[in-house]
Amino acid sequence: MEPNETLHPAGAAALAGTDRLAAAKARVAEVDAAFGDPWHRDNPIGFTAIGAADEAGELPAEGVRRYHELGLNKEFVPAELGGRLDGLDLLGPTLRPIFRRDAALATGCALTAYMAATVVWLNGTESQRKRLADVLLRNGTATIAFQRFDHDNEFVSDEFRARRDSEGIVFSGRKLAINNAADADLLITFAAVGDNAYSVFQFDPDEAGDKLRRLPRHTTNGARGLKISGLEFADARLPMDTLVGGWGDGTAVGLRTFPLIHSSVPSMVVGIGDTALRTAARFGQEKGAYTRGVLEVPRARAALAGTFADLLIGDCLSLVATRAVQLMPDQCDVLGAVVKYVVPKLVSETMYHLSVVMGDAFHARSGHNAIFRKHVRDLATVTFGHVSSAVCQATIAPYLPVLATEKLDLAHAAPADLFRMERPLPALDPAKLAVFGGSDGLGAHLATAAAELPVAVVGGAVGQTLLRQLELLRTELDELQQACATLDGSGYAADPKAFPLTDRYALVLAAATCLGVWLNAGAGPDEFLNDPCWLVLALHRLLRRLGLPGPQLPAEVEQRVCEESLRRAAEARSYDLFGVELSG
Repeated sequence: MEPNETLHPAGAAALAGTDRLAAAKARVAEVDAAFGDPWHRDNPIGFTAIGAADEAGELPAEGVRRYHELGLNKEFVPAELGGRLDGLDLLGPTLRPIFRRDAALATGCALTAYMAATVVWLNGTESQRKRLADVLLRNGTATIAFQRFDHDNEFVSDEFRARRDSEGIVFSGRKLAINNAADADLLITFAAVGDNAYSVFQFDPDEAGDKLRRLPRHTTNGARGLKISGLEFADARLPMDTLVGGWGDGTAVGLRTFPLIHSSVPSMVVGIGDTALRTAARFGQEKGAYTRGVLEVPRARAALAGTFADLLIGDCLSLVATRAVQLMPDQCDVLGAVVKYVVPKLVSETMYHLSVVMGDAFHARSGHNAIFRKHVRDLATVTFGHVSSAVCQATIAPYLPVLATEKLDLAHAAPADLFRMERPLPALDPAKLAVFGGSDGLGAHLATAAAELPVAVVGGAVGQTLLRQLELLRTELDELQQACATLDGSGYAADPKAFPLTDRYALVLAAATCLGVWLNAGAGPDEFLNDPCWLVLALHRLLRRLGLPGPQLPAEVEQRVCEESLRRAAEARSYDLFGVELSG
């Protein structure tokens, strides 16, 4: 295939729609500035104060106050209900400044309420939606209790039950671990209704009166400030209008809801990786950390560059998955599961890779470097949430036999707007979210991408490396199709061959999103992101995870990405596609 004649993939298209992108970046900068320089010792919502609050098992009170002062609940309330939610792709970056500082604060104030709200926005009646919006817009609290899953965790290991009679709904059962249960103005919960069926309900727990028993607070190893406790109902009477969706439709409600949650939450979690990398980069440049400059220490240079590349992989995957919810809703269920499966693992791995740079400071319990260990502890708590990696793989596995018959040509490739954050999104159609369309636009995009590479890129050593990487990925995609053709279609539980294939497929899709963002200038004009070095390093790391011996990297690739990593630390710019100027 011949590369095209354009000088760069950005072109004039990257300049279109810049108002949306500029407004999004401005909002991120505004949120970050409101929380102040996290490294400043006297900042009441800085890392020192956050560490003290964590030791006390509390959320930082000033952080909660500033969250509400900024009206951040509005970010996940639809515009037609008085909020700011325009496109799902902007939500994660907007909340990253809070995750950068304290994942417990972000989860306690925003994440739990967002997951609860998503269920109602997509499945509730107008009155239910308005009731929830009113609570959130007055800085009230909503929480969620999910149904029990196979491969469950403490947040979903027990469940509520409901039945109907002539007078309404009878609600019973208990759950021991619900975030913000003690303070919730509204509880959105799944409850078993018999015959392996579930229904969803929205109500104020106090409506149960003396039929409600509040259970003790539940401690966690990570995110220790979260107020996790239990609720137990004893045949509480609820009106029928507490039912969200149809009776027994809980599974369908989940299928419509989970793609939004699975794709957007990992986008927020990129903020945790941002602080981990920033801590390591700052430490590496401190006087006395190394006898040579950090760029001259091969293992440290590789760790800083590789971590930054991994965060960009996570951001590309999250960007594409959140935009797919509105652009390709029939494909977003699988893609959302891929994001939930891959991105938290990437962020977790990057933290341990950075131990090479941090040395003994990796284990610091006081001072600025202590935030690193707190983020390591918190990550597992806030990303495990309502589903595990195995549940994500179980979502991907049934699709794999379909992949075997996919046409990986240009006619079936994902649209360019999927990768371009500056482009507006169509209205969300909830009815399409639970309907799998049986196509793979990202795979087709990857398979045809070599022809899209600009001449100015492929002529050099970096471009030739990129071409070879794309050949390897195309071969991997072809082999995946062949392997998927041998599956019986029953999912990994019945066909053990499906389990490792889900991992391979997820990594290939991650590569496709990185390539798509680079080719389409998905974050607007940016000198570093327009450079293919970050893309080549990202694909190199994905190929290694696939167990494929990719081509040797030109020396300039790692050097360029590491230099940018250090520059963003020095200039306080975010480690993502935005590159927003931060307060510290």
